[in-house]
Amino acid sequence: MIDAVNWFSHTVPEAHAMFLGAAAQAGLIVEEVVHPLCGPTGETLHSAVVEYGPADATNVLLCLSGVHGIEGYFGSAIQCDALVNHHELLRLPPHTKAVFIHLVNPWGTAWSSRENEDNVELLRGNYYCHYPKPPNPIFSDFFETMGYRTIRSIDEFMTGRSKVVELLDRYPADELMSAIGDGQNTHPDAITWVGNGPTWSKHLIDRVVRERCAGSSKVLVLDLHTAVGPTGETVVFTGYRPGTPKELMVRRWFDGAIWPWPEYLPTYEWISELVPGADVLGLTMEAGTEQLGPADQYIFPLDVWIKTYGDRDDPAAAPHLARYRRFFYPETDEWMRSCHAHGRARWAPLLAGFADWIAERGDLPA
Repeated sequence: MIDAVNWFSHTVPEAHAMFLGAAAQAGLIVEEVVHPLCGPTGETLHSAVVEYGPADATNVLLCLSGVHGIEGYFGSAIQCDALVNHHELLRLPPHTKAVFIHLVNPWGTAWSSRENEDNVELLRGNYYCHYPKPPNPIFSDFFETMGYRTIRSIDEFMTGRSKVVELLDRYPADELMSAIGDGQNTHPDAITWVGNGPTWSKHLIDRVVRERCAGSSKVLVLDLHTAVGPTGETVVFTGYRPGTPKELMVRRWFDGAIWPWPEYLPTYEWISELVPGADVLGLTMEAGTEQLGPADQYIFPLDVWIKTYGDRDDPAAAPHLARYRRFFYPETDEWMRSCHAHGRARWAPLLAGFADWIAERGDLPA
């Protein structure tokens, strides 16, 4: 059996080549999609799409990697393994096909960024293309208090972290963290920017869904990420509120082991607008990396500040950029073997649950 470490790549061209090879081993045709921008060394960046199963399937498993850029190396490993070992892992229900989009956000993957080339956080950005984003005044207060637009150096950024004390005098810590993490549409030069319309990656997903999911009765979206959960393990969560039909159904699939996600954002329900008549269910699988303490939260706004106002080639930026990449992609053999094993084990309950859902009559409310 192949060492799990060998499923993991470290550059976009390497990941793309591995995906092409995995699809070839499975006897599948790949659609390669070139991104308009290049990677750090001028390399061409690709997304790719492959379809496994009957062309006239009435149900679709849509599996995405790299929505959050740098997190795509884990997703790529899971997808490549599944293609090569499809007889073992992709035991699809009858009348069902799998559609894999590999590295939805290849720019972010290549540049070790969670965001895309427009600084959009795509998971929420894609969702808010379809639904209005509520105001986020606490985020605006955070951004202005921290003074990110006036900072001129990394040293000044690091010194200015003490200003967060002012914010904690005004807001409870959990309320402040939620406001920062839940997305905002007022500051395009800040973290968790959801954008102001469809991005290159959103257009890619939309086209693939319209072309390859048309006429489907049920679409199950599996979105592959990293960061959340115990280190080296995988967790599964949905954006549905506890006790609602879809949340209860997914909870049954995984014997009740659903990770809490209090944002309650049904991130892929918008696909039903592109596939009229389809019942859509979205869930996320995350590979845990490390648990950051309050003192380490600075790495997220600093990464965006370096991209927006700083200089990636500044030697002072190097340790911070490396720290950021390491948080989302540890790249140790131990971590890769562990999260791969945990992720691989998710296919069986996922597909068994999908089969049960397909067998049910009628649509489930979210």
